[in-house]
Amino acid sequence: MNRTQTSAAVARTRAGIPIQSISVIIPAYNDETTIARLIQDTDCLLKEISDDYEIVVINDGSKDNTWNVLQDLAKKVKSLRLINHEQNKGFGKTIKELYYAGSKELVFSLPGDYQFAPKELLTMAKGLHKHDLIIGHRVNRNDPPRRKLQSAIYNLMLRIFYGCGLKDVNSIKLFRKEILDRVTLESDTPFVDAELCIRTYRAGFKVVEIPIEHLPRLSQGASGGKFSVIWETFSDLMKMSFRI
Repeated sequence: MNRTQTSAAVARTRAGIPIQSISVIIPAYNDETTIARLIQDTDCLLKEISDDYEIVVINDGSKDNTWNVLQDLAKKVKSLRLINHEQNKGFGKTIKELYYAGSKELVFSLPGDYQFAPKELLTMAKGLHKHDLIIGHRVNRNDPPRRKLQSAIYNLMLRIFYGCGLKDVNSIKLFRKEILDRVTLESDTPFVDAELCIRTYRAGFKVVEIPIEHLPRLSQGASGGKFSVIWETFSDLMKMSFRI
């Protein structure tokens, strides 16, 4: 073990963080103003806590300069692996692809708009001692009232249709990659986040929500508030209840 690896191992032990191998996955869409800082901050954090990590980013057909920013950054950040969608496929297909793209023992998701700081990994990792999937619960959510209302209704419907007691299924997640050896994700809409949680729980894995900080949006970001996306997501919510 070299000096860098020893330093990382010591830091990990002192922090009590059970992370050996981890993939950080990031969907990016029109995030040119935030994506570089997010990746650099993530890389700095991972150097301190893990000897085996990667950062996987999908540029989902961004119309701004996001892809060029990512390509320039890949020359400097050795842990960065890039995937490019020439045309926008939407959040559901993109995050689903990222879930399976991670190659390490743990998978941690972050959005490209920096509404979650990479350091939330340290908070959520504490749940790994007893759980297999940890969801970051946005206690003080920095979103417009309409988005908060949509989310509240959505999570209520999940409880009604699936008996799901979770409060924030579309937030960031940290989970063991082995979960995807036992469950198969079918949805191509943002419902895939809820599907992951529901199937994980029903497969016998332990799921928990841990409070985290949610930051104001600084970039254009995704299109989750569009009516078409909302309709597709709620439609999947109802249709999947017959198959899950």
